[in-house]
This record gives sequence, structure tokens and C-alpha cells, in this order.
Amino acid sequence: MNGFADHLMVRYLQPEHVASLLVPQDDPDRHRLRSLLAAVYEPALLEVRFVDAVEITATNFQVPVSAPVTVRGSWEKLLPDVAQARATLEVPAVAPPNWIDLSLETVVTARVALTSGALDALDAEDLSGLSEEEFVAKFGFLDLAELMRRAKAADYGELQAQFPRLYRLHYADAPPFDPDEPGRTYRLRISVLFFPDLDLGAALRRLVQCRRALDDTRPRPDEYDGGALLAASAWLAVFPAAALAPNTAPATGQQVSDLLAAEGFVAAFEDVA
Repeated sequence: MNGFADHLMVRYLQPEHVASLLVPQDDPDRHRLRSLLAAVYEPALLEVRFVDAVEITATNFQVPVSAPVTVRGSWEKLLPDVAQARATLEVPAVAPPNWIDLSLETVVTARVALTSGALDALDAEDLSGLSEEEFVAKFGFLDLAELMRRAKAADYGELQAQFPRLYRLHYADAPPFDPDEPGRTYRLRISVLFFPDLDLGAALRRLVQCRRALDDTRPRPDEYDGGALLAASAWLAVFPAAALAPNTAPATGQQVSDLLAAEGFVAAFEDVA
């Protein structure tokens, strides 16, 4: 057994090693787990303050995932009889599957704080009598050019005609964070890929390909009660710690983590010696 993936699969047969992968001993604030959670649950209205626990409910190795091929077509007949038909056909994938080295189903318990209070007041401002200069002076916090672009208005006069009143929503201050409040639970799928070397380009291509395939085959709700759902799974890339040898590594561990984080992935380094 010489392969990096082989060593890790045998290691992760032990639940305590899987737990250590998600919550390393040198990560007391559980930043890795928080990053995995944030890759799926967008913190729009809620901010995670503490991650209290993670329960691993299912562990599977070498899980295949293939995105189906969707074919859409239409048929029309105009004369002498008008007829029209449209159809969508989903064809099973014919390309080789992508393989997820380790698939985890988890339940994460976290204490969160609200980042915005409830709607407190609503007021409106009459724009019909304001010149463009007066509008800019009064509402300097608004980007007028961007507002016209979003409203698809050619000029300020057209914007006034479309929106004669400007409505402003006032929200109450968010309630203070109470650390004694019970935590919320989040179901989190974590897909782990093993990489035997530090070829970052190849790693990113495989991660993106696998994520896209899984998102296409695992429908999910568009949102939850605290924001949007960003993906069907969080993705964790595991590299050998030996690949970070100072004399041969193309990047430091922090640089690798930053690069993957920019694309929504999390990096880990394991020593199999």
C-alpha cells in the first residue's frame, strides 16, 4: 500500500481520525469547519460566532458522481396549421464518472448572531420636483449612474418617470448576541478529494469539475432561513504535508489555502509517514 489515497482511506476508517480532519488539534476556534460551513450556507442574515459540535452521520469512500447531459429541442409548424412543441430530455452521462474519495454527511451545531433587526419603519421621498443636481446633493450615498443602469433608464428624467418616489427601509438594530442561546443545527455534506502532490492547477480543475457535477445531480433549495445555499456540498482538498518541504514546494501552506479559498474550497495537509 504505497498510494497517498490508500493510506488516507485506511486512516479515515477510524472515526476519531475523520473528526481530527474536520477539527484539527491546532484549530481550537474551528476555522476549518467554519469555512466548510460558509461554503454552503451563505451568512446573509446570520453570523456564526461559535461552532460547538459536529456529528458525522455517514462515511463513504470512492463515491462516483456524473453530471447528466440535458438536451433541449423545439418543433414548429406554421402553415397551414399552427403547431408548436418543446421538449427537454435528460440523458445519462456517458463520460467517465468523477470520484469523491471521501464523502461525509454531518450535522454541525453552531451559535449564531443576527446581523440585522426587523423592519422598523418605511418612509418615502417625492422625487418629481428634484433636479438631477438636487438629487445627487440629497442622496449622496446612492450611485446615480448605477441606479439608472439597474432601472434601465437612459437619463435622470426617465428615472424620475419610472420611480417618482424613493422608498427607504429602516431596520432596527440587531439584538445583542446571547452566547447562552441554543445553537442551530445545519446538515452539511462534505466532499473530500485526495491529491498525492501539490499540482495546484490540476487540483483546482478536479475540484471545480466534481463540484459542478455534484451540484447538477443533487438539487437543493435556493435558500434557508438565514440566507442562500451556495452549493450541494462543501469541498475539502487534502494534500500530503511532505509536499510543503521548503526547498521543493511551489507555495506555502497558507498560500495554497488562500488560493483554494478564493474559489470556495478548503485545504488540509496530512502526514502519512
